[in-house]
Amino acid sequence: MSKSEASKIVSPSWAVNIIHTCMGLQRGEKILIVVDEPLSYVRDALLVEAIKAGPSELWSYTFPNAARPFSEYPPRLLTIATQVDVVVLLLASLDSAKENPAWLAGREALRKSKARAGLGAYIDQSILDLELSADYEQIAALTLSLAERLRGSSTARVTTTLGTDLCMSLAGREWKTDTGILRGQGVFGNLPGGEIYIAPIEDSAEGVLVIDKCFPGLLLSEPVRLVFVKGCVTQIEGGAGAEYLKKAIAQHGDSTRVIAELGIGTNPQARLQGNIITDEKVLGTIHVAIGRNDFLGGKNIAPIHIDGVISQPTLWVDGKVLLDEGHPRLEG
Repeated sequence: MSKSEASKIVSPSWAVNIIHTCMGLQRGEKILIVVDEPLSYVRDALLVEAIKAGPSELWSYTFPNAARPFSEYPPRLLTIATQVDVVVLLLASLDSAKENPAWLAGREALRKSKARAGLGAYIDQSILDLELSADYEQIAALTLSLAERLRGSSTARVTTTLGTDLCMSLAGREWKTDTGILRGQGVFGNLPGGEIYIAPIEDSAEGVLVIDKCFPGLLLSEPVRLVFVKGCVTQIEGGAGAEYLKKAIAQHGDSTRVIAELGIGTNPQARLQGNIITDEKVLGTIHVAIGRNDFLGGKNIAPIHIDGVISQPTLWVDGKVLLDEGHPRLEG
């Protein structure tokens, strides 16, 4: 398809967002678009928008259903990914047990390359129409405002009306932003985007955390109460969610008990649906994770990273209120 032919096609807003707003593809750049078979129509729409930008090289790859689950990415695919300027990787499904090692290895390869990359798993049509059609300029403005407010912070405390009262140290750790707008060599983030996050000091968390919304793949019908002592979960109570966590810890070991992340959602179009790629982006929520956090700037190595989403939190950072029952306070 020529650029003139592509220019006559009206693409869906999510395709325009991904190629132009999120990835900022420029004329003469090289781009690789990777999807799995259920998202082949997404690949086609993204290719049209990419052609409109006038890239010097345009690559695409589709993981066939017959090759799932994959234990590694094809070597040729990884080679191309590290030689282009832009990578978009969107999957309709991801087997967290069997495919996550390849997902993490691919992400590490991209970290070491010049490519800027947007990565998304568990993508469906509703995510395309809502979270990925959001106003990312607005999301970036809010996220960066929070980042500026949080720069150099050293302590955090989270409370909720359900009983959360958790304190932690952030000293020496850096808040990272996921605005959904990805620029610069080696930059990568989630698609959809919209959060700010940090790896707390691993032995610092003390108190009670009540997770009331979801874990990856699980919407909660009953809150889950965790007790942290010296950074580690020592008690877990609360229905199916508690059993979910206990099973994960029993399977993956005590390194999974360690606090891993504190994050704040900044995407006003994100929804709670048991899909962590959208759940942790919901404006007015925070998420606290346990397990692995070396990829966030922490030091804990664990087999897995488990996020829990909390609604209507009040968050103090260095003694000042940043969120008041889920409402951002950007002043002062």
